[in-house]
Amino acid sequence: MLRAYRVAAGVALGAAAFLSLPSSALADPGVPRAWSAWQSDGTAWLAVTADAAPPDGSVIGWRFSVAPDGVRGESPGGDLPSFQAVCDRDAAGSGHKRVVVAVDFGDGEADAYPGERPPGQSLLKCVAGAENATAAQLLASTAKVRVNAQGTVVAVADYPSKEKSGTELTAAAASAAPSGSALPITLIAAGAGALALLAGGAVAATRRRSRTRA
Repeated sequence: MLRAYRVAAGVALGAAAFLSLPSSALADPGVPRAWSAWQSDGTAWLAVTADAAPPDGSVIGWRFSVAPDGVRGESPGGDLPSFQAVCDRDAAGSGHKRVVVAVDFGDGEADAYPGERPPGQSLLKCVAGAENATAAQLLASTAKVRVNAQGTVVAVADYPSKEKSGTELTAAAASAAPSGSALPITLIAAGAGALALLAGGAVAATRRRSRTRA
């Protein structure tokens, strides 16, 4: 009987220890994790693509989480940020927009790769960018961003650290003048040349008329 009690106690302790392990330790290390983009409609997060261009006054979020079988991961946690509360004191120049960018590095136990720890604090910032700046470009104005050959965001602020592939995405496009804001230089040059030819032709015609009258 005593032996049976010892066996039962051992099984119970083993089960308790197993259940107390972090979920990342229980999960398959090979399960894909990914960064995903979201946009707030004021009441909930809605999924968007990295190349979407949110309009002025938008609130976008990025979250790192487990994404098995290519399924989109979790939306950013916590309360939905308020555009007025974050961007109220910041102004955007002509041809630019203001967008709130929230970055959630995910749950340290459920989402992190085994052996990795996410940054201790989420990011929340009011970003001013060109009217055509994408969600990924606006993110690059908030933190260091790495993308792969397909343009997919693979690391934000060097997290996850195991993602060393790809290139750094600069925020230059987010602060550049929006497309369509100016005429192409070739078109301007062609127009100037046409005006010069017309002016020259008018002068020559005037001189010919003057000689004919004389």
